[in-house]
Amino acid sequence: MSSLLVVIGIAGMFLILIAPHEAGHFAFAKLFKVRVIEFSIGAGTKLWSTTRGGTMYAIRAFPILGYVRMGGMEAGDFTDPNGFHTRPSWQRLLILAGGPLANFLVAMLLITGYDLTQLNDTPGRVVEVLPNTPAAAAGLQKGDVLKSVDGVQITAPDQLQKIENGAPNAAIVIGGVHAGGQPFRVIVTPGCDEKTNLCRIGLAARWGVVTPRDAVVSGVTFPFVAVRNIALGLSQLVTGQIPGGLLGPNGFTGPIGISVVAAESVGGGFDEYILFAALLSVALGFTNLLPFLALDGGRMVVVVLEAVRRKPFDRMAELNFQRFGLVALLALAAVISFLDIQRIATGQFPGLR
Repeated sequence: MSSLLVVIGIAGMFLILIAPHEAGHFAFAKLFKVRVIEFSIGAGTKLWSTTRGGTMYAIRAFPILGYVRMGGMEAGDFTDPNGFHTRPSWQRLLILAGGPLANFLVAMLLITGYDLTQLNDTPGRVVEVLPNTPAAAAGLQKGDVLKSVDGVQITAPDQLQKIENGAPNAAIVIGGVHAGGQPFRVIVTPGCDEKTNLCRIGLAARWGVVTPRDAVVSGVTFPFVAVRNIALGLSQLVTGQIPGGLLGPNGFTGPIGISVVAAESVGGGFDEYILFAALLSVALGFTNLLPFLALDGGRMVVVVLEAVRRKPFDRMAELNFQRFGLVALLALAAVISFLDIQRIATGQFPGLR
């Protein structure tokens, strides 16, 4: 695989995440007539810029960050009559929520667009076989079509999963047709997690996307399903159900880890790349809504508290708290990046497996 293609794929992945997020903030700020000083995609050295309508639009060297600078949010500028803080609470909340909402919308569009390319696809077609899993050991491959399990025709998307979980560690017989047309019957013993009581053979198959309506429904519901799964995963990390916890081999990952997985998804083809981009877009939107300093969610908490107490906070003190939060966030990102490098070097990084 071309190194240039990998670099383009990684940069494209970050742009899919960052550009719409910042555009969401920007769109609501403009809608509510808030002065926007700069709309920037990327960080670091400025590669290109232009100024229109009092706003500088810029593209910077590193596509892992982006920002929208609004009037009234910096020291000495708090009294700007067209600044962020002069707007009603509901408008400020929408401006802050605009970024995460844009990420959710992008995920919806990606999944809907992808599913529209799969219209009239054969139900049960295997779209991914994870390496080092029972499915891979049994010889199942991408493009195979699953027809039956334990001699019973597969008629529902969750039928295989129910059989996997219903008889932990019991072998099952899967029948189907290879991509070349040859029928097959294989015996597979699912791998089971004793803590979660979940069993998996290690493949993903597509079921029932046969109409444009199915594609739209799949896209619209995707962020809700993804957020639920992310929240479940976080709870399992916090409660120790996943070995190592938040900072373990299967814990948080940062830009370096994301870049590695993005590179893997480029090698996995169009399907894998789009699906990973959609999942990552939801993850970014969800993370930014968390009520932590320097994140959109933390700023939204400040707006809500001001509305409840009917009195603004000291803007300088708020700015200093946000700066502290940003430093803490960057420090956490540095720690996670170090752990990512360590995981990759020792072969513990989970990647897409």
